[in-house]
Amino acid sequence: MTTNNAPIAAVIGAINIDILVQGLPHFAQPGEQVNGPQVQLRPGGKARNIASMLTHYLENDGVSLVAKLVLDTKGLYHVLRQSLEVDSIDTKNLILDSSDLDALPTLSIFLNTRDHQSASYYLPGNNENMSPADLDSRRSLFEQISVLVMTLEIPIPTACHALQMAQEIGLKVMLDPGGQPPEKTVDFSPLFEYPIYALKANAAEAERLTGIPVSDFQSAQQAAHLLMEKNVENVLITHGKHGGYAFIPQESRHIRVSEFDEDAISPLADATGCGDQVMAVLAGEYLWDKDFMTSAEVGIEAGTLQYKQPGLVDLSWEDIYPF
Repeated sequence: MTTNNAPIAAVIGAINIDILVQGLPHFAQPGEQVNGPQVQLRPGGKARNIASMLTHYLENDGVSLVAKLVLDTKGLYHVLRQSLEVDSIDTKNLILDSSDLDALPTLSIFLNTRDHQSASYYLPGNNENMSPADLDSRRSLFEQISVLVMTLEIPIPTACHALQMAQEIGLKVMLDPGGQPPEKTVDFSPLFEYPIYALKANAAEAERLTGIPVSDFQSAQQAAHLLMEKNVENVLITHGKHGGYAFIPQESRHIRVSEFDEDAISPLADATGCGDQVMAVLAGEYLWDKDFMTSAEVGIEAGTLQYKQPGLVDLSWEDIYPF
């Protein structure tokens, strides 16, 4: 790990508590008890995952996390803050919230079966209430970094404020639109009043942004072109075992995943964090001056490799580049 006090990237979003239950024989029916062989309590949140993955990928401690840390009376925030320090993520720009001592951070519960079925429960906490004023006090950070990665684990007006600040500074923004509650009707249109260098979405998120169901390369192309007409320069839409679809103004490409034996995958493997791994690699490759298409290819390979892991693992560039 390179020691570098100068920040090179920042990630805006949330830091949560994840409860991960793996290796279930099946999901419980109403009134049924199902025993699982393994449970993990770990720090999570898309932004936190991306910051950790980017730090390990670059082997550089210049990645700063901008997230609200709820100072709860249960002491969960100690677990979260210590995890950031262990992973060499810059914590100087955390937003410490002691306004409600009975509040909790967001809790995410992930259930995974042996045959790779998954389900999740999401309990939003006070850490997702970041305000524009919280970002104003971090402007000096944004003036120092080379790229800003942002998730939508924050209110849309706050995300728009971050995009406005980046535009004023001349800072490139990479947006992961995950994080908004799926049951809510969200108006994403204000985001596209500002330039976005790159948008990485999965198929479901791309449909939510554009109204176009993404099932193959052609439908992904329609969704991507709509986004690019709205102020997005480059688009990557991930699509599970189908790989991903990358789009720049001059080129469109279907990036297929490397072949692997699904039966050989660990029963503890799951897709949690695969999209975060893709985004971290996209940002890392950008910082290494790689073009977007090359970065997208490496990112899709990284997401596939993450899926093969028994749990969430921060991959290094050495893990990924042999492909």
